[in-house]
Amino acid sequence: MRRQSVWCLFFVGMMALLSDRSAGEPPGLQVWWTDYGAAYRLAEKEEKPLLVVFEAFDFPGPALQASLELKQSPSSSLLSPYILCRIDTSTKSGRDLARQFAAPGLPSVVITDKRLNRVIYRRPGPLSDLDWAVMLVSYRTGESLPDRTSQPSEQRTVCYT
Repeated sequence: MRRQSVWCLFFVGMMALLSDRSAGEPPGLQVWWTDYGAAYRLAEKEEKPLLVVFEAFDFPGPALQASLELKQSPSSSLLSPYILCRIDTSTKSGRDLARQFAAPGLPSVVITDKRLNRVIYRRPGPLSDLDWAVMLVSYRTGESLPDRTSQPSEQRTVCYT
């Protein structure tokens, strides 16, 4: 009887380890969450930006297809700074969440800052591979990009026409 309880504890412990997201997965493997609340809590805990793709699951659009292809490519490390979340906009709760994020169309991609206080990137429509790569690299720190148009330039502009 004692031997069975030891094996039972061992089995339960191993299942707990394997079900843990960080311990049970190979390094670099990214999980696409479909539960926004769970993704939000994880992003908050890990202090990572939240990347949300809004689309109808019954008709997967090019945005998600590109992200899934990227996930399986050698550049999948570009996704590692983010907590990834897919929202099904064919449901009422998905449409409500898209409205709260002011998702401009479908599919849409939204990235929050790492403190989850504000949206630092929002884009509707399909994204090319290059668009995905530029977006993922640009916002990986979870900080807004500086607004270059509002900063005064220290260089003089010369027109050679």
